[in-house]
Amino acid sequence: MLARDVMSDNVVTISADATLLDVARLLVNNGYSAVPVVDSNGMLVGVVSEVDLIRHAASGSDDPTHLRSQLNDPATAMEGRQVADVMTRQVVTATERTDLGEVAALILKHQTKRIPIVRGGAVVGIVSRIDLVRAMLSHAAPGSTAASAKPADKPMVEPDDEALRREVSTAARRLGFRLGSAFDVVVRHGVVHLWGQVSSQEEDLACRQVAAGFAGVTDVHSHMQVIARRR
Repeated sequence: MLARDVMSDNVVTISADATLLDVARLLVNNGYSAVPVVDSNGMLVGVVSEVDLIRHAASGSDDPTHLRSQLNDPATAMEGRQVADVMTRQVVTATERTDLGEVAALILKHQTKRIPIVRGGAVVGIVSRIDLVRAMLSHAAPGSTAASAKPADKPMVEPDDEALRREVSTAARRLGFRLGSAFDVVVRHGVVHLWGQVSSQEEDLACRQVAAGFAGVTDVHSHMQVIARRR
């Protein structure tokens, strides 16, 4: 498998000239621990993380009293500073065609949570540790609920896994269910794996059925959890 087969392509970035308050809000509101930093042309120039913000607040000190005063007055701690002032500039990256094993090796070697995927210097995706775990499970013997969503007989089409992944993901989201940011699709040799959470078995079935309808899909396996949401 390649990076493009599992990467998250809905990438949130932040400008290098954004303020530290801007990036702090972005991290908190989206539940991220880090985001790629881009210049005015959209090119990757760094990564800014929670650790970078905390390190800036510490100002080189590990004294609890100093840290407490900084954390109690975040506006002062971050005032007048831009993302470019605190971001990590040496970023480990990969391309869409990088083998997933190589991506895993980079994550382990550099002890990072994620690897930005770039094309011509621009960020086109992110491969995180959970994406690797998801890929591993997709190779395992499926304990799926795919039987009722078997693709109907249709002309054999040589599967384009990358295209199928995009099409299935788009079609499932158009069903209008609250799939959330954890929803993901992995496709390997025409076999579709669905990940994430749904509110009911009916939603799970609908997602499997829409995936099964695409030419080139040979099987559909759902690994989604059914979690009833409060009204």
